[in-house]
Amino acid sequence: MPDDTVPGEALAAYPTHRYWLLLGAYLTSSVGNWMYRLTLPLLVLHLTGSALATGALYALEYLPYLLLAMFGGVIADRFDHRRVLVAGDLAAGVVACALALFVMAGARPVWLVFALTFLLACAEPLYQPAFQSILPTLVPPRRLATANARVHMGDYTLGTVGPLIGATVVMALGYETAIFLDAGTFFVSALLILFIGRTAARPGRAAARKSVFGDIREGLRYLFGENRIVLSSALLAMAGNFTIWLALADLVFYLTEYHRFTPAQIGVVYAMQGMGAVLGAAAAGRLLRRHPPGTLLTAAMAVGGLAVLCLVPARGPVAIGAAWLAQFAAAGVVGVSALTLRQRLVPERLLGRVLATTRMLGFASIPLASIVTGVLEHALHDTYVILAFVGVSWLLLSVAVSRSPLRDAVLEPASG
Repeated sequence: MPDDTVPGEALAAYPTHRYWLLLGAYLTSSVGNWMYRLTLPLLVLHLTGSALATGALYALEYLPYLLLAMFGGVIADRFDHRRVLVAGDLAAGVVACALALFVMAGARPVWLVFALTFLLACAEPLYQPAFQSILPTLVPPRRLATANARVHMGDYTLGTVGPLIGATVVMALGYETAIFLDAGTFFVSALLILFIGRTAARPGRAAARKSVFGDIREGLRYLFGENRIVLSSALLAMAGNFTIWLALADLVFYLTEYHRFTPAQIGVVYAMQGMGAVLGAAAAGRLLRRHPPGTLLTAAMAVGGLAVLCLVPARGPVAIGAAWLAQFAAAGVVGVSALTLRQRLVPERLLGRVLATTRMLGFASIPLASIVTGVLEHALHDTYVILAFVGVSWLLLSVAVSRSPLRDAVLEPASG
């Protein structure tokens, strides 16, 4: 990771092996996440034969993000990040083992599968704030964007291969073995994080706090009342997520009913989406070294909007896939730029809470967008109108960014 802009003595304070251990741990546990997200719905379908029960399980997996995200931020700000990550991985591993033993015993109460799945899903919203907060302590400030980009690239790569791994294991070895392997990924991740060693003491961690809800209020006060740049980035993420999910929630229906694509052709489109996200994240790490984040966010939102508008006349899997590739590349630049900006601007004592809240806001817009898409499709019977609305919305968001506090944002180090 050569970088002539970082003095040698500064680099010595950030041993590179610690970052690679963290990244390896995160990607390992992410494989486990993707495996259980495929394996458990397949298991419920096998046990019940009910599409409704399977769909309910998917919804249950995302519910903890809305319920626990801010509590995860409080935990990240109160306790040592490394210990939080290890505890999260160990808890997820234990729950996965319990689920595998339950399946192996041949027990049939599906409610128990739902309960254990919910507990397993609770680990991630408690884990993520600590993970995103520890990153700035392991890499020099000038390399933070690149570090975030690698995480983003790994997420989308595993989003493609993780379900394939899960499906292969289920078919070859069965549900029990798949879930045991899932548990194993969490234990390996915990071990890798232990090898990172102690991180530097963080100012403010030992300060007396009145209550958990007092901590949450402090984080909300900062986000909504003290830093207009960070708030603008959070609102941009929420609006961008909501509008693009108006298109994504309808994508399979659109490709099947409007274009009569085969499953293989739909797979091409999804593969090009993932490729675009990886390319965008890779580019963001370099671009943030040369351009202000506000400029990048403005340009990326404009490119993403134009890409969605290109979907209106596009025909065939290659043309449609290319438009989605451009859109996801732009979204990758937006995601890495916004996260890096928050990590650099938010005071360290508040970082976990602010990151958790902005993540929760982004996730909360997705189910709402999915419902709105269904209503619009039923009322209009014209996905092209929805696509045009999404594209124009991203262009308008680009203009809004250029006139918002993000316009003047610079990547200054956060204070304690």
